[in-house]
Amino acid sequence: MCLNSTMRILFTATVWWLTVGGSSPLVEGKNKEPLNNACNGTRVDQTAHVGESVSITCKYPQADKCSIRYFCRHAGNFTCTNIISAQHYNYTKLPRFSLTDDKQQGAYTVLIFTLTQEDAGKYQCALKTHNSITCLQDVFLHVL
Repeated sequence: MCLNSTMRILFTATVWWLTVGGSSPLVEGKNKEPLNNACNGTRVDQTAHVGESVSITCKYPQADKCSIRYFCRHAGNFTCTNIISAQHYNYTKLPRFSLTDDKQQGAYTVLIFTLTQEDAGKYQCALKTHNSITCLQDVFLHVL
């Protein structure tokens, strides 16, 4: 059981990336909580074809199984727009996206359905714990 649990799923939230004095980029979310977006070089490249679906797996530490899981898309100028997220539900579905969480394995999987060329780009897997968001990995999606 997770402590301090508020049942919620956040579907749209914009995360603002700020570079502070040459140090690692910091991020501020909707409620101005401090965020850490450095993925420590963790990068995944995915390739799929137009019209297909793609599966992206994001691993997280067991200690963070009560955290909110985020999947966002980089929109340029250091912004990352949340696509889909979940905290308590093992499965969340939107028209073209789904998120399935396996707390026992410490991983969540995002499916993107019916890919278009516009889906190509940089995404990020992240976790929100208390008042900070930590990047798990950068995902570069190539659509052929």
